[in-house]
Amino acid sequence: MFSKHILLTIFAISILLFSCSKKEKPVLQIGMNMDFPPFSYEVDGAFAGIDVDITHKIAEKMEYPYEIINMKFEDLIPALTRGDIDVAISAITITEERSRIIDFSQPYFHVDQVVIVREDSELNIENIADIGRYKVGILSGSTAQDLVQEELLAKDLIPREDIVTFASNIEAFNSLIDGKIDLIINDDTAVHGFGEKYPLKVAFRIKTDEKYGIAMPINGKYNSKIKAALEDLIISGELDSILQTHGF
Repeated sequence: MFSKHILLTIFAISILLFSCSKKEKPVLQIGMNMDFPPFSYEVDGAFAGIDVDITHKIAEKMEYPYEIINMKFEDLIPALTRGDIDVAISAITITEERSRIIDFSQPYFHVDQVVIVREDSELNIENIADIGRYKVGILSGSTAQDLVQEELLAKDLIPREDIVTFASNIEAFNSLIDGKIDLIINDDTAVHGFGEKYPLKVAFRIKTDEKYGIAMPINGKYNSKIKAALEDLIISGELDSILQTHGF
């Protein structure tokens, strides 16, 4: 009886220890906007893209299970600050304003803003001020929205009614192709992704030298591990391999 009691006790402790170890590695909740090829998009109901591949590699290095939660781009940072998600990996530009409320990893990609028009467009844009003559589409919550606000709207170079804000990039590009807007301001990577589906071209490049980073809560419990995993991804050359796979 005594031996049996000891065995049962050991078994119970083992179950408890196993449960604790399971709790130590919960499922990482990763926010992403599946509306920005080639960084994040859906193919036959599955998530794909550069950021999806980066997510998989980082979770693998951390030895954590993960779940990707698809949400609007403008909702990613609010979700982080509320604690609804643990991390956001979605072509998010590192900015001073955003860094006041969230933490960022080291940069993993560099971009500029561009003016995107239909392939048959004859729009002549030689400087930022010229953009104000047209109907402009921007993604809500993006750095393009900040640029339009600071460089055009605040300087009275464009009427407010000529700025159309979209909740998704797909809506914006459909409106461009349908002729409802004249141009889109977005990251130069947007042309790479959406150019495979729509007849597009770049009419003007705005040198903004933006850098994508992984967004995390300030003092988040996974931050240091995520940064270390990304650093290993960069140093090992795995990040370059991912980028090359997607045409960069």
